[in-house]
Amino acid sequence: MVEIRYGDQYEISDLAGQTVSEAREHFKSEFGIPDKASARLNGSKIKGNVELDTVLNDDDKLTFAVSRSRTPFLIGALLLALAVTGGVFTFGFINASISVGGLATNDFASVTSNSTLSWTPYGYYKGAIAAAANATPIFNVDTLSSTYAGDLAVTVSLANGDTLAKCYRMLALRLVMCDSNGDLMDINEDGTIDASDYVLLTLDNGSVSMFPNGIGGGDEMTVRIKSGFYITHIYKGANWATASDYQPFLFCEVAQR
Repeated sequence: MVEIRYGDQYEISDLAGQTVSEAREHFKSEFGIPDKASARLNGSKIKGNVELDTVLNDDDKLTFAVSRSRTPFLIGALLLALAVTGGVFTFGFINASISVGGLATNDFASVTSNSTLSWTPYGYYKGAIAAAANATPIFNVDTLSSTYAGDLAVTVSLANGDTLAKCYRMLALRLVMCDSNGDLMDINEDGTIDASDYVLLTLDNGSVSMFPNGIGGGDEMTVRIKSGFYITHIYKGANWATASDYQPFLFCEVAQR
């Protein structure tokens, strides 16, 4: 007699002399043994290709079983690992702090006023603004830090354009920049120093910027009036009461680029 078992079902049957394959077919429909179920004879696994040649004897124990997939176990293990990791992150986090930023230092540049330039306007008059031979300096621009090597933007603006418009129909000041030797500087970023290195400050264009090229830390420069011209209104009246009515008031600002 041979004991045959599948899951919770088992039976002792006279199968001696039959093969494992014949026993499978005999109990396949009764026990619901699937084709993928593997056979074990007396605890030893029987490969599918030798079931036809393996003969059963009395007192043999033949068991059919379906191997369980490890996938659910792996998924469960992964979820458990994520749960453990999440717990560590949530309850075992580490805080840290750091200060970032620069170090305070002095101003990178300074602006001071220099000499002045004057002219005598008449009513209904076209006049030229004559400057010194190498232009008249009106502002000193110094880069204070010896380590500063950045670019600068030097902006000159008319601060009293509203009152000047009452006296002048047209006012134009030709501005340039010179180095510490009084030599002309490149301020229009074309890489050359020539007659085009100037800006025109007018009533219509009341703020102009210059971009001195090739500066270094500790350089001394000047903003200068090279020339200019004006046209006054048809008569000199109450609008010309004080010098501030017809004298331009200029403002200079230096910024990092």
